[in-house]
Amino acid sequence: MGVKKSRRNDLFEEAIHKLSLGKFSGMKSELRDIEPFFGWLPWYNHEVDERSPFHDVEHNLFYYDRSINRIPAHPLWDDMGSESLLLKILFVDYQEGYAIIELFGEWNDLYENDFKILLENCLNCLIDYGVQKFIFICENVFHAYLDADDYYQAAYEELEDGWMTIVRARDCVKEELDQYGISQYFYFNDIIDELPWRKLKPFQLYHLIEGRMQKVLE
Repeated sequence: MGVKKSRRNDLFEEAIHKLSLGKFSGMKSELRDIEPFFGWLPWYNHEVDERSPFHDVEHNLFYYDRSINRIPAHPLWDDMGSESLLLKILFVDYQEGYAIIELFGEWNDLYENDFKILLENCLNCLIDYGVQKFIFICENVFHAYLDADDYYQAAYEELEDGWMTIVRARDCVKEELDQYGISQYFYFNDIIDELPWRKLKPFQLYHLIEGRMQKVLE
């Protein structure tokens, strides 16, 4: 293993240690107390969406069977098969072809390739049903450890006329996306980050971001 990757692994182990102590930058709650956003349940619930990859998933509020790096997390999050990253599909509009997904944890492509897992176990399923535009809420992604862009490029090519945006990523996540050339596959900026997304209805958030994307893609 090269010196560069070895150092990145050391930083990753240090981040896990901080996470286990509840000392990660910006953390105000223990992992198990951080719930996925539930304000859009009147408009979308994966339990009644037969096309959702998590349609049959059950959640037991008395049993902490979700975890991030073996640290218990709130059971309402969905497990996509990663040890470090959980998610929640907050809203899908199959007619308009977009999905809003909240991510939680460490975005780590070094060990398991979290984006590959996300693509194979979630995004591809939605893409098969016509979803071409993805909004990722990343305010509870505490850090990212990225590497090659192969799977990002593959996902980008699958979207045809679609796009992927990131909302409220931390500076350290944005820096990692820039450093490894992966930011070219996502759109994010301060204007989108300032949107009060929790106070908006899901379709309001989508149309605001869609308006920005139309200007970018012109």
